[in-house]
Amino acid sequence: MLKITHSIRQLSLVVAGFVAASLLLESDGLAHWADRLEPGPLRTVAVPATQAVDSTLAPLGVGEVRDAALKNLARVGWSDDEALLAEGSSEAGGGKSGPEKSAGLNPAGNSACAATTKATASISGASAAGTPGSSAAGAGNAPTGSGIGISHAPGADAPLANDVPRTLELAPLPPVAQGKQRVVALAGDSMMAVGLSATLMRQAAGDKNLRIVKAFKSGTGLARPEVYNWMDEYPAMLGAEKPDVVIVAIGANDGQGFVVDHKVLAYGTDAWRQVYQDRVASFLSMVSAGGARVVWVALPPMRIPVYDEKIAAINRIAYTVVSQSPQAVWWNPVSLVADDKGKFREFETEATGQAMRVRSTDGIHLSDEGAGKLTALLMKWLDPPPAPPPAPPPAPPLAPPLPQPSAAQPGPAASAGSAEQQPAAQTAGVHKHRPRKAVKAQTAKG
Repeated sequence: MLKITHSIRQLSLVVAGFVAASLLLESDGLAHWADRLEPGPLRTVAVPATQAVDSTLAPLGVGEVRDAALKNLARVGWSDDEALLAEGSSEAGGGKSGPEKSAGLNPAGNSACAATTKATASISGASAAGTPGSSAAGAGNAPTGSGIGISHAPGADAPLANDVPRTLELAPLPPVAQGKQRVVALAGDSMMAVGLSATLMRQAAGDKNLRIVKAFKSGTGLARPEVYNWMDEYPAMLGAEKPDVVIVAIGANDGQGFVVDHKVLAYGTDAWRQVYQDRVASFLSMVSAGGARVVWVALPPMRIPVYDEKIAAINRIAYTVVSQSPQAVWWNPVSLVADDKGKFREFETEATGQAMRVRSTDGIHLSDEGAGKLTALLMKWLDPPPAPPPAPPPAPPLAPPLPQPSAAQPGPAASAGSAEQQPAAQTAGVHKHRPRKAVKAQTAKG
């Protein structure tokens, strides 16, 4: 009995120590997690509790030390956090970003939809009607969404598309002008941060015609501007840069309800779709401002069926908006990373017979190899080869040479002279023989 009691006491101390260490190291992460919960009873309790703990422990600065240590480990590959690994790879590959706080990844939102069992995972926000959102919800209260209305940006009121096209066509860009660079902004959540941005930036690092601007942040999206407002953050990420092209991959965290004007809008309802479609339209209107060409990358099929259905709905809304913009194009890589039926595929068989991983082990993001299939096409489009110089006009045809008389065929004068001489020669021959015949006749008579 004493041994059992002693063991329970030790176990309790271990658990208590683990909880204390977790609170100390992950207090801000827990606060972000609670803030991203869908509106409901759990969020009502979790938000004030985690924010109280975080505000108490924040002055110790433990979170900043932890984040710096995790990023340094990720730079050398000592991490299983794909978002941090992607960030370290992006920094190594070059590229420019806006303010450092915006270019980095959210320490709480390491990868889109980490809690895939509910297909909602980390939640984020973006723009509403073009009005700045609050930085966080009030303690103990669900976000009200006050002041977030319908902006009616282009595409916001368009009828919902029944399906999305599987097209990879991109209208050709002109070659980059001599001595200039094409500025390309990479925008989005972890669907951009993991895989896609890293491979693009590595391939563009040696291309003097391209300049990459990092404008992505994991754990964000367009559904919750009160958590993360893309309408405020995107301009800050760009700084003074004016992109010529914006490549967008976003929406993996948006399949969840939110609150607007103190009213909970459940995911999938008509009211939810109307507000979310308006937020997508506002975001697209912002990133295409100034004449930028926008490539909206469709989200790939997901491993978990329930989550995949939500992503398909997000794609339909995004395509509905994008198809209404003359500056944007819908770019769907499903044929590159999915199976023949357009369903999730983790591996594909190469021509050599070897298996190649095209999706990450989380069943959400692209692997580096899978992302490389996309970036190979995007790089050719972003920096096309210069047009060949025009061919010189064809030379005019030469005049045909005049015919030359040959020895076998005498000219007209020679032929005429021969004809004149021939009768004379024949006449002369006759006269020569006639006198001989006359002599012979006379001799015979005599």
